[in-house]
Amino acid sequence: MFQPRLRCGFISLFTLMAICAAATPHPMTDVVFLAPRTSIDITANWNGPNTLRTYCYPGKPPSLLSLFETVEFLLDIGNDDYTEYRGRTPKEVLDHYNEQRSLFSFTLFSQKRQRIHLSPFKPECIGVSSRQPYNVRLRHAQFDVLRFLQFGLGVLVFCSSRTLAKNSIFYYLAGIVLGICGSLLLIISLTSKLFPRRPMMYGVLIGGWTIGVYILKQLADNMCLILLTYRDYVVWYLIITSLISFLVCYRIGPPKNRRSQNIIMWLLQAVGGGLAYFSSWNSSGVIFLIVSAFAAYYFPQSLVVYGKSLYRRRFPPKRRLLTQEEYYQQTVNETQKSLAELREFVNSPNCNQWNIMSNLRNPIRFASFANGEPHLFDEEIEDYSRTIEESMEAAVQNEAEDYLQCSMHYRPLSNNGFNVSQDHRRRPPMPPPFTGLPTRHATCEHSAGL
Repeated sequence: MFQPRLRCGFISLFTLMAICAAATPHPMTDVVFLAPRTSIDITANWNGPNTLRTYCYPGKPPSLLSLFETVEFLLDIGNDDYTEYRGRTPKEVLDHYNEQRSLFSFTLFSQKRQRIHLSPFKPECIGVSSRQPYNVRLRHAQFDVLRFLQFGLGVLVFCSSRTLAKNSIFYYLAGIVLGICGSLLLIISLTSKLFPRRPMMYGVLIGGWTIGVYILKQLADNMCLILLTYRDYVVWYLIITSLISFLVCYRIGPPKNRRSQNIIMWLLQAVGGGLAYFSSWNSSGVIFLIVSAFAAYYFPQSLVVYGKSLYRRRFPPKRRLLTQEEYYQQTVNETQKSLAELREFVNSPNCNQWNIMSNLRNPIRFASFANGEPHLFDEEIEDYSRTIEESMEAAVQNEAEDYLQCSMHYRPLSNNGFNVSQDHRRRPPMPPPFTGLPTRHATCEHSAGL
């Protein structure tokens, strides 16, 4: 008895909904193609949601020079009495508009953003329906510094992944950040234990994830307002979750296993690759850079060493000789270093002092040297200095005599081999000035060359 009435009620309801949908007037549409750095002012529209204005950006071909180029759609409106629709074409935007205005539509996450990033290389349209006056602008940046920094951060994380995977400080910081961001998942996990039945637990998890995503979206949209209004609660939340996360990480400890470190390294490389990939709208160009960085990171070091050695053999570097001051300073430094190493060795357990002292003529002097005394006496230093000075003076005198002796053998001759007179004698080139210690061979060679 009740089934025919119930069936008739459903039929009447669907018929009424169809009539209402058919009676809905068609929207007033308007399509505007935006160029970079354009601004459009829209006055008040009394038709309200029944008017749809679509703003389209045509896009342009991608190139490597426009790797970090960005285009941003800005909507300046006084309140939230508006609705946005996105699509590739104006027809797609109109289809979204009609679907949302139907009686069966239900949207949990309403699209209301006043700043929308558009791809500079793909056509995209945005529809706006509102009663209020608003302003539409298209901001264009040929080189976005923030996206370039994001790309650099991704490359830095990728290249430093092996070092960060073994760093204890990074382990604790990453654990604290994950603990702060993952506290919602812990609440969902604890809530799921209250439901013993497995199907109900799955439903709670699915519903918890949906609600969690919705809460995270609301937090992201109203982050500044939350920080200003609930500042004390936010601070206590950060302190408590950070402390608990640190204690958990301290209890577990940094990973020591090589495979665990490899897993962390691969995760960091994936994070770095994701940061680099999402830093640019030019997908093909950024993928090429990521693949190049990956190939350079895992390139065999043996081939690099072989290439460097081959290049040095083909193009050897120009050697710079030491000056007299540098040579003297290097001699002093190396002597002090060698003496310190020798003194450290004779005082170490690896040295057999008794065996060494039995083979020395003066074991007492060896013991004094091991205890920090100089390796030379003052008398020895004075004798050495006196000997060096005498040898230098003798060398200067011998070199000067050789120079004069070599110069006496030179006589200018004519073309026939005979001596010429003083007036017609060809003036020989002047010998090099005598500076310091002229060598015997250099002086004789110079005289012979004349």
